[in-house]
Amino acid sequence: MQCTLTTPTAATKIIDVRFLAALTLLAPLALLLAACSTPAPAPDAAPAPQRDNAGAARSFRLGFSALPPTLSDEGYNAAFDLAARYGDVLLIQRAPAWADFLPGATPSTKLRTTTAAERDAVRARGLQLFIALDPFDPAARERLASPPRGYEDRTLADPALRQAFVTEAKYLALNHQPAYFALGTEINATFERDPAQYQRFLAAYQEAYAAVKSVSPRTQVFVTFQYEQLLGVIPWDPPHAPRWELLRDFEGRLDLLALTSYPSFAYAVARKVPADYYRQARSHTTLPIAFASVGYASTPGRDGLNSSTAAEQRRFLQRLLQDADELATPLLVWFAGRDADYLSAPPNDLIAAIGLRAADGQPKEAWPLWEEAARRPYDPAITAQRPPAAPVSTRP
Repeated sequence: MQCTLTTPTAATKIIDVRFLAALTLLAPLALLLAACSTPAPAPDAAPAPQRDNAGAARSFRLGFSALPPTLSDEGYNAAFDLAARYGDVLLIQRAPAWADFLPGATPSTKLRTTTAAERDAVRARGLQLFIALDPFDPAARERLASPPRGYEDRTLADPALRQAFVTEAKYLALNHQPAYFALGTEINATFERDPAQYQRFLAAYQEAYAAVKSVSPRTQVFVTFQYEQLLGVIPWDPPHAPRWELLRDFEGRLDLLALTSYPSFAYAVARKVPADYYRQARSHTTLPIAFASVGYASTPGRDGLNSSTAAEQRRFLQRLLQDADELATPLLVWFAGRDADYLSAPPNDLIAAIGLRAADGQPKEAWPLWEEAARRPYDPAITAQRPPAAPVSTRP
């Protein structure tokens, strides 16, 4: 099955600024792709070859998102297969299927088929599943993502929409039994755009968290925070002090502190990223710190966004792996295993070179580091035995 990638109108409006809010492109792109196709059924998938373990044990599972290098069934299979050969986890992002879970509705045949195909394709490859269900429009975080007809101007304060979100979260947890489940992505971006909308989400999240745990108690449930925006270092936003206080809003209902991070949109080169960039988070939480989606470009960005090169991408990945070891992180997902050959036109060109392999599959300079990390045996006991965190900061 083929599909055509289109850019949402709201996203098109955003790109008029000099520094495109490129971070917002990653989630909508993944959601658009998820709507275009479904992974091949499990019988078409050969189990990934057994990796030969080498090196020191690692605390973290490695993974990629389901972003395909080409918009085709072969491309989707390739994304799943790469994650299986050189990782442990596959990230699938999606917007809510609101209409399927409104009062009186039942999941559509399309949704049931997609859910089964995803589950079977992941299991056939021996992967752990990471689902991200994002209720907000990634191009305009103050708005819900594609609300159903008749609900366009409503919010999560509406009982029907809130219950639809909670019911879908429970449905996905029951049918997938995912290892990881993000019930909202880059939620601090919603806080920045509309604090009232953020507060409505908090109430819905509490219900959804409990619903997921009731049917899949082993699933790690959380929201993700966009790290550059949390720290206030995004060049196209007004600078602000770090928003560590937002973590307290989820106290008792976060199993991980899960970060998305794309430092090449904030720092010209990897060497400019502060030495304690990720380690500083340990002073603000006692939770395990996970990297839910990370990326660093391997080519310079348009309009002087960065001066990155393949060597800079390698330097960043080397630092990231070292920090993951020091933090005893449980999860590290690189957004794209391979570059996507259909991302040549603005605005998507800014994320075209975020993969660790080229679109044709050729490894980049950073790839051997990833491959080496993938061969290291995974030992979750390392996270459980991580050093005590520093006292949690109460500073605003």
